[in-house]
Amino acid sequence: MSLHIASELMSAVEPVLLAATLCVFAKASGLRRFPAFGAYLICRLAVCASLVGLLYAADFSLIEKHAAYRISYYAYWLGCLASAGTALLAIHEIFRHIMRTLPGLGRYGLIAFRWVALTSALVALALASAGQERNFLVAATSGAMRCASVLELCVLVFILVSMQALSISPRSREFGLALGFGMISAADLFGSAFSFGHAAIASAGTPMANYAAQGIVNAAAAVWIVYWWRPLAITVSLPAPSSSLQRWNEIAAALADSAPPQIALSASSGFFLQDVERAVDRVLEKNPVNPA
Repeated sequence: MSLHIASELMSAVEPVLLAATLCVFAKASGLRRFPAFGAYLICRLAVCASLVGLLYAADFSLIEKHAAYRISYYAYWLGCLASAGTALLAIHEIFRHIMRTLPGLGRYGLIAFRWVALTSALVALALASAGQERNFLVAATSGAMRCASVLELCVLVFILVSMQALSISPRSREFGLALGFGMISAADLFGSAFSFGHAAIASAGTPMANYAAQGIVNAAAAVWIVYWWRPLAITVSLPAPSSSLQRWNEIAAALADSAPPQIALSASSGFFLQDVERAVDRVLEKNPVNPA
């Protein structure tokens, strides 16, 4: 019973932390630099606030419990689907910002990111259509959330691996955003592993898994608050000239800027036979032929 109360309390704390994150984010003029992340915060805050409001409304008998369950069911899954879509846009935005010093590689990286995101969405829809054991909305939303979580973790791992080459500071806001998304994606994958796993494992471990996942999500919101509350440090993020990423960026920029070779053909001044006759006449003028 105490675990259930703690879980409800942590669920009620999440919209408060998200609202604080949105206020700090807007105060730091983050909406101009990261509008997709602002849309993600607004979407997740609306979903969490509506679910908590329905929960307390049902507890205080302000709404009938079955009606509250039906509304919360569609609000939760549709909200999760919208959150997954805005999270993909936010991750795309973060990747574009961290690759701004390497425009050549960034161009091809963004193209690859879009194709991977599109392929993941199509695979999730195909698996949702093929699965008959669950509702289509639940299956499609779960697949989209998994795809978004995998991409979020991939971007975080890329930043951690390439941090020195890209001269990204751990105090930068791009790193803070990626770190928060990585924490939320890890929590979602951890929770879904219990929720949609074996029945015995799900029944035994789901409450504890949900409790841990909710704590990680709240910690991610706290991380965002810390990163956006601090003043932005003015740093020059330029990759080292001798780094391999810089060389690959030069190759990618050369491939992007190169145009197909064009062969310049000079226009002929006349027919071929006329040119030959004029050349013969000039030779004869210089070397007249003596009559026999």
